[in-house]
Amino acid sequence: MGSFMAAWKDGEEREKAIESAQESFAFLEKLIQGKKYFSGEDEIGYLDLALGWIPLCLDIMEEVGGMKLVDAEKFPSLLEWAHNFAEIPLIKERFPPRNALANYFHKIVGLKRSKK
Repeated sequence: MGSFMAAWKDGEEREKAIESAQESFAFLEKLIQGKKYFSGEDEIGYLDLALGWIPLCLDIMEEVGGMKLVDAEKFPSLLEWAHNFAEIPLIKERFPPRNALANYFHKIVGLKRSKK
């Protein structure tokens, strides 16, 4: 939730949301280290599916919010997992088009910002 909130918050609230998101990503980084998938196997499991939004939405949220939440230096295992997960044919086929999702996030963030 912190990564989404960071996209539309300002000032101290934004910094807190970014920090919260990065703490969550650090936790996930530790869980995934040394594994291809969170299941610990060569097949995806429940947690992989639950976190499947990361490879699809994270870079869009970073773009819309004008911020960087996850970089390769701090989160190499998480980014490798995201790449592996997104390349699974069954998953890849079901991801919505990036442009449509980016437009959706731009609208939602714009609405949130206008209600401040």
